Amino acid sequence: MTDQAGEFGDMAMNLHDQVGVLATVEAVLEFAVEALHYDSASVMLMNRRRAETIAATDPLVTTADQLQIDLGEGPSLLAIADHDDVLVKDTVIDDRWPKWAPTAAASGIRSALAIRLFTAHSTSGVLNLVSTKPYVFGEGDLEAAQLLALHASIAVASARSEASLNLAIDSRKNVGQAVGRLMERYKLDAIQAFATLQRYSQDRNQRLHDIAQHVIAHGQLPD
Repeated sequence: MTDQAGEFGDMAMNLHDQVGVLATVEAVLEFAVEALHYDSASVMLMNRRRAETIAATDPLVTTADQLQIDLGEGPSLLAIADHDDVLVKDTVIDDRWPKWAPTAAASGIRSALAIRLFTAHSTSGVLNLVSTKPYVFGEGDLEAAQLLALHASIAVASARSEASLNLAIDSRKNVGQAVGRLMERYKLDAIQAFATLQRYSQDRNQRLHDIAQHVIAHGQLPD
């Protein structure tokens, strides 16, 4: 128990040293397979209310994830919807998903564990564990996976916040540069130039950031 606690402590520090969401997720999966000895693992994150697999250790778990997305049902989607962890002891006898379970079983997936990743306000994704053998996941596996998911939730939320902040900073820089270009080209003041960018953004139904990038790249407003 002490050794595992130390491993989790080292893993937590490693997660926070990663740069970006993808690197963070890949570090989570590496720990799941190498330290906790799970057969296959993946992380699905919510993106505009849709679950997407960000990274996976092998094709088996990628198949399990994609079947859920294609069929619209499965343990990971249930974990997201119900905000609770989901255990599949054996896909051959599990009747909760009439389409996913038999298809997964035919693909060689016999047991699965979907552990939600969450913030204070919502479920942000799922840590998925699957195996080719039934009845693989016991109480100890569930506890270890939940602890891993807790660390992953914090690290992924932090990486996403940092990415959003960097994007916002870059966007403001681009808009400011575009305003300067418009002021110079069209002899506008700063307020007029910014208002022009906003008008083009609204009229063309494009993000202000995209209009600004066009101005920076071409030295003028879009046609």
